[in-house]
Amino acid sequence: MRFPTLSTMAPAALALLALAVGGCGSDVKSRFTQLDNPNTGEHDFDGTTADGECLTSVQCEDGDLCTENRCVDRQCVAFTLPTAECCETETLFEDSFDGSGQPGVSFAQLNADAGWSVSKERAASPPGALYFGDPARQSYNTGDHVAGVVTLPEIKLPSDREILFSLRIYALIETNPEFDKLSIEADVIESGTVSATKTVLDKRQLPVDAYQGFALVTAHLDELAGRTVVLRIVFDSVDGSNNNYEGVYLDDLRVLASCPIPAGVCATDDECDDGDQCTASACTELGCVTTTICELPDDEPVTHVDDSPCSAPDAPADCCVSDADCEDGDQATINVCDGATCTLTLNPDGCSAAADCNDSDQCTTETCVEGVCQFAGTTGAGCCVDGVEHLADFDNETLQGIYVTDNFETGLFWRPDPTRATSGRFSLYCGDPVRQTYANDARVKSSATTRPLEIPSGGRTAISFDLWKKTRTTRNYDVFTVFVLRDGALQTAWSSKSLTDGTTGGAWQRITVPLDAYAGQSVQVRFVFDSVDAPTG
Repeated sequence: MRFPTLSTMAPAALALLALAVGGCGSDVKSRFTQLDNPNTGEHDFDGTTADGECLTSVQCEDGDLCTENRCVDRQCVAFTLPTAECCETETLFEDSFDGSGQPGVSFAQLNADAGWSVSKERAASPPGALYFGDPARQSYNTGDHVAGVVTLPEIKLPSDREILFSLRIYALIETNPEFDKLSIEADVIESGTVSATKTVLDKRQLPVDAYQGFALVTAHLDELAGRTVVLRIVFDSVDGSNNNYEGVYLDDLRVLASCPIPAGVCATDDECDDGDQCTASACTELGCVTTTICELPDDEPVTHVDDSPCSAPDAPADCCVSDADCEDGDQATINVCDGATCTLTLNPDGCSAAADCNDSDQCTTETCVEGVCQFAGTTGAGCCVDGVEHLADFDNETLQGIYVTDNFETGLFWRPDPTRATSGRFSLYCGDPVRQTYANDARVKSSATTRPLEIPSGGRTAISFDLWKKTRTTRNYDVFTVFVLRDGALQTAWSSKSLTDGTTGGAWQRITVPLDAYAGQSVQVRFVFDSVDAPTG
């Protein structure tokens, strides 16, 4: 997240925050029958019906010795037989880090001293390899704790194939498994968020050869078959001592889908049914085989934009989804929905008429709205001056006067981060800076509050910032809210609940929040992220 620009008249920019479907039916009794023609010596097969549908499996036989065929829900399904002669290895992802790089690969690091980058110093397949360390020093010995993560793009793993992750590793690091940790982790993606994380490989599994030169290291991903995953390569020195080593080199990274693996001995197709409506199963001489028969298109994400946290068993106390849910009818208080919890603050005004709000400023007009004074700037002579005040860009990796809280002490809070930005190198990010996630076993909430801001009396004033929000696609969870704090009273100025699915779709979006109602007042702006519940991703 990148932080705000304050402007009068013309609002100025501010950078802030900156398939697998199981057999839906199977034709288990109609085993294929080859129709021998003794007159011609040909072996014909019964064709499909005129409209392309099948009634029996015999109508689906294609004469290919490498397939087993079935009629499933009137559609022919071909199963590739898991033999060396029949199956082909498919590359799902590969990168040799020779310069161009694959799209969707991203890097993040704990601090600016050392991280992942492409290097030509060493390589299993020249010219380049992925390197963790400081390229200028050829070491990660910076005197500080260093860590970094390489995140690969989402990969849809087939449900019916053996899946292999392979890469070549040269680990010039401590051999003690408790320090200089190196691991490959797989995040399982469901509905756009992380539902589970599996460690695919860790430092304890490295062969001795990997500490002496490039060694081929492999790991099976069969347990994740049929899932969409994001693979992450994580290095963490753990501490800042005994780090006088060169670093880690990775090369020739591949994710491969090879032969289907038969699932045991069987006599009928029914014995092979795995209960997954997105897969079809068949019994062959080699055992059970399965294949995917349906997919969820990538352009149709599952969303739950109107889910209410208040109906959940672990709903927060004083649960709410809007400010209206918190209204108590008492004009002495101001009530807002902070994430999913009602928050009450004292009304600094308690007005019943506009006269109660008179601030004696000729450049403002005052109104009383539902017991709260609101102020608007006028545009007369001497009252309006164009200008822009830059509040923070975080590009020296400091908060620049922004005050941050970690409400539930989860260790996940707003901090400058170099992973993405709309200008310069840093933005303000809420989450784990190494793993680039806010997944946690407890509710995550953090606020970032500006220093006091004097809102000009005249003209129109707004605060602008760039927002990047890739969270669960629901308006009432993972809520990002902009509040205005005036004389101790908290008032809602903008919320991510106004976005279609509560996110910016993983892209930067310019947000402009009017501050007209606070003309001539001293206020602070507070940015709050609240997961509402224990987030899964």
